[in-house]
Amino acid sequence: MTKKVSIKLENEQKLINDQELQQFKNHYQGDFYLKNQKLYLSYQDDAEGIDGAQTILKIDPSQERVLLLRQDPAAMKQDFSSGSKKPGYFKTAYGEIKLAVKTKSLVMELEAESGLIEIDYQVYLGGELNAEHRLKINYKVVN
Repeated sequence: MTKKVSIKLENEQKLINDQELQQFKNHYQGDFYLKNQKLYLSYQDDAEGIDGAQTILKIDPSQERVLLLRQDPAAMKQDFSSGSKKPGYFKTAYGEIKLAVKTKSLVMELEAESGLIEIDYQVYLGGELNAEHRLKINYKVVN
């Protein structure tokens, strides 16, 4: 059964060659559902340059893993698994950029009507550390 949710995303990003910390906060309305023992959050991402791309978060509490998939026009895959470095990609108008995500910590507080996911991770481009991120996802079922 699909439920409507309010989703709050907060992302702190620090590029390795830049001392400035960038912060992004976004709010979305989306869907929440359970399928094959995994939780799913789905929403239209309206951040600049993304043009309403469908984004899905696949949350697997038993494997302590979160998979972020975004469709075109700004397709992206990031695979978060605590202590692991996983391949991913980001597609731009100029082509696909291969990346890797190393998850330093992944904390999930999941309940029937709400949840909090916090991910500290590093992004590698061309094998080199590019940025440090802290992603915080809050969701709550709305009636």
